[in-house]
Amino acid sequence: MCGIDAALCDSLISLLSRLASVPDGEEGNPTLSNRVVVITGGASGIGKATALLFALDGERVVIMDRNEKAGKETEAEIRSRKGTALFLKTDIGNAQDVETGFTAAAEQFGRIDILFSNAAVQINKPIFELTEEDWDTMVAVNLKGTFLCCKAAAAPMMKQRSGNIVICSSGHAFNSYPGYAGYAATKGGQVAFMRAAAIDLAPYGIRVNCMVPGATDSDLIRYHFSKHPEDEKRLKQKTPLGRLASPDEIARGVRFLVSDEASFITGTCLAVDGGLMARG
Repeated sequence: MCGIDAALCDSLISLLSRLASVPDGEEGNPTLSNRVVVITGGASGIGKATALLFALDGERVVIMDRNEKAGKETEAEIRSRKGTALFLKTDIGNAQDVETGFTAAAEQFGRIDILFSNAAVQINKPIFELTEEDWDTMVAVNLKGTFLCCKAAAAPMMKQRSGNIVICSSGHAFNSYPGYAGYAATKGGQVAFMRAAAIDLAPYGIRVNCMVPGATDSDLIRYHFSKHPEDEKRLKQKTPLGRLASPDEIARGVRFLVSDEASFITGTCLAVDGGLMARG
């Protein structure tokens, strides 16, 4: 017998059982909230890591991505770990695609609790080489896509009078390098949009914040390093912690922003960058 209140004893036993159910070497949240999480660009990199982390926590994950093959693979991986996932092929720069995707997600799960607006396009060219097409492509996904997804997610959240939106911006919104003019403009725009959206949605119990990742070890950056190997050394030297972030480290930052521990945080940025912006 527990030498404490019986109900408390039962709660402790339940908690220990959930902790024991997490596979060795995997990090999970023993408090399973069963929230519905929409992740754009969820088929790879930071988006995939966040999808896997939330699924392990017991959340129901909707993966939106243009890459059908990678999206279905991520969906299958989550299901193989006994998680709940739905892949929806979505071009977030297309208003009809976004409306269809968010409608399908709400119909499937009955609500939307969290949006991680993560999908982005990066074209690295100096301003004198950047074309109008390059500019329009980044604006369509990084700015217009963010707006469309936030607006679509906000509709059910406003009815629920609760919700969390996290926009994945970039350190380029604050300090940039040669060849990032278009990308930096869209990432800076996301930060400004986030602040205004946080004010608009606060009366409905919806918090809006930005995640600002540092250089993260992903397929995208590895491809960049294959073309510009000197950049890997430069980035590590500029980062006070002296290394790249893992996608899981960024995902855990997103998880914090949508948790009860961050209940009074809205309209701001969380930099998970190893001190890169502190150095400037």
